[in-house]
Amino acid sequence: MTPITMQETICLPTGTLSLTVDHGPHLHDLCDFAARANPRRGFLVVSKILGRHLPATPQAMRASMHDLASRLPADMPQPVVFLGMAETATALGQGIFAAFRALRPDVDALYLQTARQKVEGAILLAAFEEGHSHATTHRVQVANSDLAAKAKSARTLVIVDDECSTGKTYVAAANALAAVMHSLEAIETCCITDWSGGGYLGDMPLTARSHAILHGRMHWEAGAMVAQTQLAPKTNEAGTAPIAGMRSRTGLYDAEAAQRSPLSVRTGERVLVLGDGEHSYEALLVAEEVERLGGIAAVQCITRTPALIGSAMQNAARFSDSYGSGAPCFLYNILAHEPDRIVIVSEVEGEQQAEARRALAELGTDLPVETLLCHYLADGVAA
Repeated sequence: MTPITMQETICLPTGTLSLTVDHGPHLHDLCDFAARANPRRGFLVVSKILGRHLPATPQAMRASMHDLASRLPADMPQPVVFLGMAETATALGQGIFAAFRALRPDVDALYLQTARQKVEGAILLAAFEEGHSHATTHRVQVANSDLAAKAKSARTLVIVDDECSTGKTYVAAANALAAVMHSLEAIETCCITDWSGGGYLGDMPLTARSHAILHGRMHWEAGAMVAQTQLAPKTNEAGTAPIAGMRSRTGLYDAEAAQRSPLSVRTGERVLVLGDGEHSYEALLVAEEVERLGGIAAVQCITRTPALIGSAMQNAARFSDSYGSGAPCFLYNILAHEPDRIVIVSEVEGEQQAEARRALAELGTDLPVETLLCHYLADGVAA
């Protein structure tokens, strides 16, 4: 990628972002921006290739995952532990891990992700706080003592997030994991857009390197409206993962795929595939299945992220949290893909289908909505 330098000012109801891109593709090829309904931070970098707040194609998602995996050094000390950050980067994290496993099948590697959901019977390996977030508490859990021992033996830690503004979340995660990974020698960070200028690297507990598709710098000037925004009660409450839920919350040696019903898709049918919170990697797999069957797929997710309507957010639908936390959840830009049909990919059968239909009715449209329920295997046996 040829280095470019560009500057842009983004005016939001909550303040002003001044951006400088030092290296990478054109800014608006990767992201848009919106205002957060969050007094701790008033802006939101809205990725176009992440598959969360805006529809993303499976090809764009996989390309970014492969790009970031290929940037990781070939000589990382082993074992290598990958850590995907909840909830926004859980698909990205597992996708980078899958791409890395394909590129380097010989490397001793383990995938973990942080979670806002508690897993019954799991070992809590570490926990840390993400100060600016609407949901601050991250849990790192493993299924058993063997996985705990493998994680603790890591010599390299790869932390994956969707974007980096200041790097403080990377530092918090690295400090928490370094406290239990006593053999750790190096830390690598991965994200789509890094606006930190690398300033956080000196605060890391060990030698660290940054990898991103776009590198730049950011200055945020908060406006008066930030102080007026409020976070809803229970925004940081933990939910409960289902017994047959995804295993990425508690440790994987290979990328996972759910046990679920197959799809039937018409040629040319436009299908919006929705992930549900942290359960987002399977939505990418479903979207890829849609395209193999001749459909036109895009991925988005139901999310806890509170945002204000305007800029990148054309509309918002309210959802209840299917994991039982009581935290408010949202779906933005539900019609941006111009879908003929919506498939909700979930590990919990809740009210998502009815809530999606209600959101569509409020927008004056009526589309088929279905839930694709997913179950996962533990040690090769259905949980």
